[in-house]
Amino acid sequence: MRSVGSSARTVFFLILFVFGLAFSSFAQDAPAAPDAAPAPAQPAKPAKQPAKAAAKPAAKPGEVMPLDQPAAPADTAAPAPAAAPAPKGKAAPAPAADGAAQIRPSKGMAVPAKSKLSGGKLTIGALLPLTGPQAAQGQSSKVALELAASDINAYLAENGSAERVSVQVEDTASSGAKALERLKALAVSGVRVVVGPYTDNEVDAVLDFANKNNIMLLSQGSAGPYLGKSDNLLRFSPSDAYQAEALAVLASQEGCTQLIAIWEGDMYGDELITHIKGQFANQGGQVLAGTRFRPEVTQFTSYVADLKAQIDKQVKDKSKLAVIVAARGTQTAGILREAAKLAGLGDAKWYGGDDSSLRGSVISDQAVAQFAAKVRMAFARYGETGTTLYSELEKRLEDRLQAFVDTQAVVAYDVVWLAAFTAMASGEDASVLRKAIPATAERFYGASGWLALNEYGDRREDYDFDFWTIRNIDGKFYWIKTARYQYDPGSVKQLIINAPEKE
Repeated sequence: MRSVGSSARTVFFLILFVFGLAFSSFAQDAPAAPDAAPAPAQPAKPAKQPAKAAAKPAAKPGEVMPLDQPAAPADTAAPAPAAAPAPKGKAAPAPAADGAAQIRPSKGMAVPAKSKLSGGKLTIGALLPLTGPQAAQGQSSKVALELAASDINAYLAENGSAERVSVQVEDTASSGAKALERLKALAVSGVRVVVGPYTDNEVDAVLDFANKNNIMLLSQGSAGPYLGKSDNLLRFSPSDAYQAEALAVLASQEGCTQLIAIWEGDMYGDELITHIKGQFANQGGQVLAGTRFRPEVTQFTSYVADLKAQIDKQVKDKSKLAVIVAARGTQTAGILREAAKLAGLGDAKWYGGDDSSLRGSVISDQAVAQFAAKVRMAFARYGETGTTLYSELEKRLEDRLQAFVDTQAVVAYDVVWLAAFTAMASGEDASVLRKAIPATAERFYGASGWLALNEYGDRREDYDFDFWTIRNIDGKFYWIKTARYQYDPGSVKQLIINAPEKE
């Protein structure tokens, strides 16, 4: 049995602070639960040179432009982010030097005085894409959920509680129809709290059933604005409207005056591109029609040729053109492979959505990686918090996966803690949890940051988007973090662009 180390305890203490005002300790004898077995190893991850984890990216003088106020003078550094606002009537914990909260909770303070769990056990369901196009994301979340359950049970045992939490994972196969089938199976087994589904399409397919059958869905990955404000759905990743804003702002700040997109025609691609076009137009840019392809498409020769024809007809200065790709990693790789063959497309500035950021399919193909490096294609990704807490958990997950960990996996870890302790105090009824979880989330500072939700049931603030590019260093391709769109609670949004690296 693997013991819980100091890094795990750090995770416990930060997460458990939020429950201290609501719960008091109680003691019961219970044996410690063993760690969950690690998931099967994933393919070796591509090279990555991450930014230092100790703090959010430091800006060089003149490189930061707060988006809601005039640019800072060239001889001044970026303003320090404001502290998180305290919820009404309560004081927020003071941030430490590394961004983590300075807290000293009493042992056992998160264990409710009287649990409302039936039989002292809670089974949390999970709908994850363990196979299919989103399998890498699903596997990351699976490992995170299992680790969270193990950590929670170890903490409960340490504090004399007999309560236990388990996770029942179901494979959606990256399919909405399959997700609905597996949710029905969870319902038959009595599960009423479910982490997931991961994608917008899957959420859309199961939401009606969840509403009619009193099942609470807590998604770590769904971010389509269309799905906001649904009765039994709470989402803990920032809305794709914010990702669209980040991409449009970066393209505009990099001098682009025209924008064209090529995207997968599903809920994710359609919504993301609609919002990007709107955001770019709001900043005074010209938006071209672009090219949409069906989700089942695997050959992109004709689609990229159509994109080039539009560009040749409507764009005079390609150096001021932003080309946006909203697709999965394998699709993005196919698009870039074709683009590399056509003259002129390498003169534009290229940008990618989060569904292809840090994907092996983009960096492992030499022709694709070389083109992406040539055009300095910037891929958006839900940002790492930069705290020690985040980096410690990320390392634990990556050690188990032997692959890059999606930020959403860290969110999934937080969501299990949030759901488990809220259910202990409030019970498993979805109508009760729909109100109790947001109330608890107001005080919840996890590895992914502050989980406070807005009126639509989506993550309200304390989010960032990192931008990653591919660079050839001594004949090997690496992912390099080059920019960040940053939004700290109580502060203005900022675009931070790293100083250009010497070739």
